[in-house]
Amino acid sequence: MDLSRLKLPPDINQPSIPVSYLQLLVEIMAERGVEQDQLLAGVPMAPELLAQPEARMSAYQWTLLAMNGIRLSGDPGLGYEYGLRMRPTSHGFLGYATMSCDSMRQAMDVTIRYVQARQRNFTMSLSTDATHGTITLREKHPIPVLRSFFVENILLGLARGACAILGMELRDFQGAEIGFDWPEPPYHAAYRERLPNIRFGQPANLLRFPLRYLELRPVLADPHASRQAIELCERELAQAGGLQDSVGLRVCAELRLSHNGGYPSVDAVAERMHMSGRSLKRKLQAEGTSYLALLEDVRQRDAQELLRHSTLELQQVAARLGYTNPANFTRAFRKWTGDSPSGYRRRLLDGNSG
Repeated sequence: MDLSRLKLPPDINQPSIPVSYLQLLVEIMAERGVEQDQLLAGVPMAPELLAQPEARMSAYQWTLLAMNGIRLSGDPGLGYEYGLRMRPTSHGFLGYATMSCDSMRQAMDVTIRYVQARQRNFTMSLSTDATHGTITLREKHPIPVLRSFFVENILLGLARGACAILGMELRDFQGAEIGFDWPEPPYHAAYRERLPNIRFGQPANLLRFPLRYLELRPVLADPHASRQAIELCERELAQAGGLQDSVGLRVCAELRLSHNGGYPSVDAVAERMHMSGRSLKRKLQAEGTSYLALLEDVRQRDAQELLRHSTLELQQVAARLGYTNPANFTRAFRKWTGDSPSGYRRRLLDGNSG
């Protein structure tokens, strides 16, 4: 696949993802008879980078590597395998910070705050009700390729890491379930026995678990060590531009389709963020963006999701997204992707049937 023909996230070439994540992929590929040189073929990356513990790679490099891994292994479920093998130490000092927290709730809060210095195109949020906690994974920008690979390995890695922190196996994470917003893929059957409960066709990608787990104490809890590791996480976050505190990211998190369709207005978003509409516009301008620009990004993401995973007619999709005139939706979609909504859906159907 030629990535240059796709609309890619703006910071896709910015090094942010620890090379330790690649080291795990190298291990998995070696077990399947794939040499490191084969995995790195065609990827603009020096092999010696793997020997540098603090090195970072870009989302573009990581995408090419994942594409190579899936092709060479012949396993479209590689995201499952990767997530199941993820260990807290793969995250470096972020992993050590979570392992040494006083409680699983604090470990989750630490993960959510600092993960965006590494996974720039995703946001996480934790919500709770009377019985359960839920971590929801959202995309800051549409993920044009290997979306399921990244979502699968992030959410499974999160569940696997939580279990490792608590000193238990994934199969003992009773009452936990992962939700994906796409239909069950054919490769799921090969991994079913190794996975926690998975629900497909969900409204969001998430990890849900009984509330009691948040109050458990990690087996390696050490407040002093945790503070030291968190200081390093703060330093990394500052170097990455304070991504978690970005007003734009917070706006994207609020721009969710309502049940009846459409998005909250700029004033409604500002009220939720406890500021005036004028202040919100000013803060977004200081970050080089605007409410309308973010709304367009979110609309593109949601348009592709509705076309990919729903049976809504095109007019219904347009209405859900807030377009009163379907022709305006078609023009916007062509600008985003170079394709019409009907052509995009047809290509997806053709690809699934092949």
